[in-house]
Amino acid sequence: MFKKGKILSLTAMTTMSLMLISASVSAENPSFTSNLVPNSNHEIPIDPGPPPANAVTMPQEVGSKELSDLQDDRVQLENYVIEYNKDSYSGSYTENGLNVILLTKNSSSAALENSIKDKSKLKNKLKIKYVKYSRKEIAAAKEKVFSQAEKLKLEAVGINESINKINIYVTQEVLDKNKNEILKYVNEDMVNWVIGDMGIKDNAYYLYPGERIERKIDATNYYTCSLGFNARVNGNDVGVTAGHCANGSYYDLSDGSSSIGTMSNGNNSSTTSYDGGYVNYVSGTIPSVYLNGSAMTIGTTDYSGQYRTVGQYVRIHATSMGGSSTAPLKILDTDLNVTGFPTHLVLTEYGGLISGDSGGLVYTIANNGVKNYARIEGVYKGNAVSNGQIVGEVFSKYSYVYDGLGLSGIYTDNSY
Repeated sequence: MFKKGKILSLTAMTTMSLMLISASVSAENPSFTSNLVPNSNHEIPIDPGPPPANAVTMPQEVGSKELSDLQDDRVQLENYVIEYNKDSYSGSYTENGLNVILLTKNSSSAALENSIKDKSKLKNKLKIKYVKYSRKEIAAAKEKVFSQAEKLKLEAVGINESINKINIYVTQEVLDKNKNEILKYVNEDMVNWVIGDMGIKDNAYYLYPGERIERKIDATNYYTCSLGFNARVNGNDVGVTAGHCANGSYYDLSDGSSSIGTMSNGNNSSTTSYDGGYVNYVSGTIPSVYLNGSAMTIGTTDYSGQYRTVGQYVRIHATSMGGSSTAPLKILDTDLNVTGFPTHLVLTEYGGLISGDSGGLVYTIANNGVKNYARIEGVYKGNAVSNGQIVGEVFSKYSYVYDGLGLSGIYTDNSY
């Protein structure tokens, strides 16, 4: 179920999922004899130990290392352009085996192109494309339109950098009536009209990312959600999940009847940019970097968001997936704002997620030349709904969750 207001809206379901393992610290868990100090990327590398029993080994796609190298090169080039030619930068993406760097037309010059190519390790897979608007101009236009969204009766406003436009989600009836008024706030050549109404349905021991967790309601009833990832806050171990899963005492009933901890900072406010909270673990629990039921581990994080541009693919690992993740889901909108709910969300293709999956891990694949790892991209929120049909998935960005919750470090696999 979901609540539909004037603007794209979200309603908390009574389900969520998370991963954690309860155990005592022993020689089998050498990771916790090390210094738990985050590195420069806010990561705390630990020895993961053996995978969970009956773990699923996800197939390693052909070309995983090549794709990782390609994405790494694109991110390096993006950082270079932003540092030295920020006003010229319009975005970047990887598509069909090529890296595409978007620059503004008025910045076109052989010198700039050559300087970018000189920085690339994969020059034969680099394409420079010129567009009208800079990323700064696109972002400013999006925020300007969103500030008037309720008055204009818009469903939502987002960004698609790959086509150098903002997405305006609007019904045909409202567009026919209010188009001229909408275009007082933005140039039409900057707009990608997305027709139809829209809503978001929240899918509300050792602890593993993606594992089911339960919040106790009364003596016999529980809300269920999924764990996103394990972290540290003020010297304490915590498990991050969706904020709409709500505050209270949490359990991992698959491992036992004792509480794993309490969440008191669950956030799903429209005045913030994330749907998140964390369970403050009780003693006797050991956070894991293994994805629930899987032999894959979390290797790194994507604080900048440069690996999840429009057209790139993420996977979601949550309760309903068991030991597997969703198929790769294409990113459709990198900065979705919905009146009345957390802003700056990300929209992907539909992945078949259901109630109980809220809070699950959203990740991309990172390959170090030996094997695949999960790179954290965010925390799963819920389904996107248009005209009564589920059309996509929505998640909160990792950086907003990290900063909003005041995390001090994320547990990752030290073999990465």
